[in-house]
Amino acid sequence: MSMPSRKLANTSLVKLAVVTAILASLTACAVNPGDPINTVQAEIAAINPTPLQRIENDEQQQQIQQRVQGLLLHPLTLDTAVEIAVLNNKSLQAELFALGVSASQLQQASQLPNPAIMLTRNVSDGNYSTELEFGFNILSLLTLPKVRQLETNRFEQARLLSAQRIAGIIADTRHAYWNAVAAQEVLRYLEQVYTTTEAGAELAKRMLQAGNFSKLDYLREQGLLTEATLNLVKARQLAYNSKATLQQQLGLWQESERLILPDRLPEIPAELTEWRSVIQGGLDQRLDIRLAKLKLELVAQSAGLTKATRFINAFELEVGGNLQDSSERSYKAVLELPLFDWGTYRVKKAEYQYKQAFNEAFATGVSARSELTTSYHNYASSHELARHYKNAMLPIQQQIAEENQLRYNGMFISVFELIADARNQINAVTGYVNATRDYWLAKSQLDMVMIGVSVTKQESTEQQSVSTAADASH
Repeated sequence: MSMPSRKLANTSLVKLAVVTAILASLTACAVNPGDPINTVQAEIAAINPTPLQRIENDEQQQQIQQRVQGLLLHPLTLDTAVEIAVLNNKSLQAELFALGVSASQLQQASQLPNPAIMLTRNVSDGNYSTELEFGFNILSLLTLPKVRQLETNRFEQARLLSAQRIAGIIADTRHAYWNAVAAQEVLRYLEQVYTTTEAGAELAKRMLQAGNFSKLDYLREQGLLTEATLNLVKARQLAYNSKATLQQQLGLWQESERLILPDRLPEIPAELTEWRSVIQGGLDQRLDIRLAKLKLELVAQSAGLTKATRFINAFELEVGGNLQDSSERSYKAVLELPLFDWGTYRVKKAEYQYKQAFNEAFATGVSARSELTTSYHNYASSHELARHYKNAMLPIQQQIAEENQLRYNGMFISVFELIADARNQINAVTGYVNATRDYWLAKSQLDMVMIGVSVTKQESTEQQSVSTAADASH
């Protein structure tokens, strides 16, 4: 009777091994996260035409360096500035590697935990026996599909957060570009204001010495020169700071001295983007709304898993065999009894977390629409203001300058009034530059808001125009 028992035991062991192998083959494969970098690129394509690229070796780094150096040989455009930042900004590169970390964590978490093997050797009165035990966590196997779904959603959440941070770096680069170009252009005009005011102050000094000018009028000209000097110093500092911020966003080091900016900002477009396309496209594309929905789904799934396992915290199954006697088998199941912790508080916590996520998702939607509305009206008003400078203020100042030139040629006004008029005209041009800069900043802000990205406030403080209050006395 011993032979049939031994065969039966061997058959049971073979069946168990086969079942274990089948389960392992069905569950051991990790989830494939795909290519998260390409996915992120598709999500921020509206603000970044340059493909994201993770630099993983020296050869790639050299190729990137050559590309950056080639772009720096010419005056920067907005697109080339963004391209340099995408290729060369190390914070952005860190985010791309963070995507790789998240993908690896997903693959690791979605695999079946390794089984445990325990070898036991017993010695008694000179006799010994050896036992081999093989065990795995049944609960991990039963909940693996649910766990995989949860981990996949967590990975999607991490990917959307990385997309937001990468888009934020690009947004800051665009803002830094507009500020740097505008600051350089304003500096050039304020240098002209200073030169003109300095000439007027020098002429007033000579006329005072000749007895042809009152001391009060002389002091007024000196006051204007003092104010022009202060504005020039502020403009130089602003231009330096703006350029340094842009260099930082571009990730420049040795190439920083070779940064070439265009002479002036581009003209504003004649037409505005329609509000309907902004509100519809913005709500559909915003990363923060998608992130809030994904978080809500993740919490809901976690709450379901919590309810399913509220009474079972650990359930393990072990199969043992004696190496000396193949007919000897042992089976052991370990079940943790919920005598003290019945899982009630974990379930209540999960329900509260779901309600919290629901309200946060709703609040995100309300905030998104408000941000879109505010950003669009700021964009529209900036466009209107810049066009008013271009179509109304600048032509009027030009006509005034032409009339004053005729009056000066006819000796009806003094040279000081002509100089004051030149200052006013330059100040109007400076105001137009600032208004144009504000439009492009508002346009960039709207682009970011449409995809749900917060932008670091880098807007320049508008330079104070030279006061012309004393000009009326001339």
